[in-house]
Amino acid sequence: MSTVITAKSTMTTPSAVHCPICTHTVEALVVTAGQRKFVQAGQKCPRCQASLDAAYVISYGRAA
Repeated sequence: MSTVITAKSTMTTPSAVHCPICTHTVEALVVTAGQRKFVQAGQKCPRCQASLDAAYVISYGRAA
């Protein structure tokens, strides 16, 4: 009996996210783990210096 172990691959890509404090769309690094996309922890908004940990990912561009 053989067991196949697959490792989850993660990618980091610059994408557009929505800052919840200043309500602007800014550029941030987005981590992709499987089909989930979320903002990399510890980033700050370049406009208002608020944390982008709770920001929404607006657009995610990736070439096929």
